[in-house]
Amino acid sequence: MSRAPFDDGGSWGTFRPRGWGGFWLKVSRAFPGGWPWNRFALLARRLARLRLNSPVDIRTWGFKLRLKTRGSVSEARILFLPRYWDRAERRVLEKWLAPGSVFVDVGSNVGGYAFWAASLTGESGRVLAFEPDPALARQLRYNVGANGAEDYIQVVEAAVGASPGTGELLPGVRNSGENRLAEGRSGAGFPVRVIALAAAVEEAGLDRIDCLKVDVEGREADVLKPFFAVASPRLWPRILVIELPEGTEDLARWIVARGYRLVLRTKLNGVFRLERPRALPGGVGRSRAPASASLR
Repeated sequence: MSRAPFDDGGSWGTFRPRGWGGFWLKVSRAFPGGWPWNRFALLARRLARLRLNSPVDIRTWGFKLRLKTRGSVSEARILFLPRYWDRAERRVLEKWLAPGSVFVDVGSNVGGYAFWAASLTGESGRVLAFEPDPALARQLRYNVGANGAEDYIQVVEAAVGASPGTGELLPGVRNSGENRLAEGRSGAGFPVRVIALAAAVEEAGLDRIDCLKVDVEGREADVLKPFFAVASPRLWPRILVIELPEGTEDLARWIVARGYRLVLRTKLNGVFRLERPRALPGGVGRSRAPASASLR
């Protein structure tokens, strides 16, 4: 896909869905979540995809978004089936997010969580979205600009890792949601900037984090452990949403040992709530974060 739709593709509305594609898109988004409605919604999505070109301009969660019809599993769900996308996680989070809340999204992709959270936190809140893929970051910035939301949604084009520097991003073959940082240099990806979360939060001027979501395809510990090692307990997120597929029980136990309680476990994610911060050896909660590259 060319860069044009997110650079010089005209104002939002240029790619408004029309005809049969637009009709079936509207049908797929109209069904309530749950069985048996999901079967009808999936059929409508299939029919819509046959008729729609990419991208599509659509209103979602009160925002004007320009989304692609292919290339990302989560993006397709947000476009065609927004009620189904991470439904259980959002049901829990919406109890705790309110106007003025601070939401940090590490591994934002096209910004599904970022925009959904912003619909709850409002202009008085703050959303900080990290995305290293230049194409996805460009799409994020376009959608933020289309809504005039620059004052409360900030896009940082960088990966978050164990230490600042340069890393290699390996692109997902068919799903941009599977982009991930390589361990070392493989030559199969492209270079991206890497920053440490504690330094990035400090530079952004955040005095608290109400909710932190981390989805970095298996490198979640590289984001969390250095942060908890140096961040003041006042910056520890009240809520954590972490990609936590099977086989990551060690990370779940590590989080619980810091004073969090697991309140939801889905097939892919874990949601934790901070009960009482516990600074353990190797994570003492000092007040200063290490220096890092600029967020800009």
